[in-house]
Amino acid sequence: MNKDLKLYIPLINFLATVLGNDTEVVLQDFTNGFDHSLVYIKNNLSNREIGSPATDFVLDIVRNKIYIENDYLVNYRSRTHSGKNLYSSSYFIKDELNELVGMICINSDKSKMISLKKLFESGISIIDENLLGDKDKISADETIVENFNQSVDSLIDDLIFKETNGKDLSQYKLSKSEKISIVQVLDTKGFFEFKDSISKVASIFQMSEVSIYKYLQEVRKGE
Repeated sequence: MNKDLKLYIPLINFLATVLGNDTEVVLQDFTNGFDHSLVYIKNNLSNREIGSPATDFVLDIVRNKIYIENDYLVNYRSRTHSGKNLYSSSYFIKDELNELVGMICINSDKSKMISLKKLFESGISIIDENLLGDKDKISADETIVENFNQSVDSLIDDLIFKETNGKDLSQYKLSKSEKISIVQVLDTKGFFEFKDSISKVASIFQMSEVSIYKYLQEVRKGE
């Protein structure tokens, strides 16, 4: 762990104690890359371990340099590998050149409060129906913007599963255009920041690494 980032550990412990067991607090260190950036975690809700990779959300922040104009992002939705939905916020740790070196991420499980809210709203709805009659009901979907993967392999599997609409690549042969499209999405999300990312994609596509490099060059020329 970077010695400067180690100074944040007492703050992580403080936040985890104040916010309680339903809130996970994580320290990310990007000074040695993104493959094993999780260096400290308290109140583990995502079942990640020390040495887990950066998330798809983090890669997007780095790729689009969102941290340059912002010091933090709050209240976005995230999901654990097991499917638990969380509310997340991240504080950007930057060096003297304004480059991102780490992050403090707070991930809260608000399912108990949401259940209580729904129970309360259900009770109010029954009262309204009896007193005022039926009213139009509006529901809104909450978009997940971050997924907590326990390894780089699971991250690419999830991304490819999403981009191929769940196709089993051991049974389905991707066309060249589909492969290029997937490479473009992976590049947009910053996946190629990971070490050995080219070889992982080549293995899944059952192609040579040289071919994947050519796809990547083709994609970046078109940007």
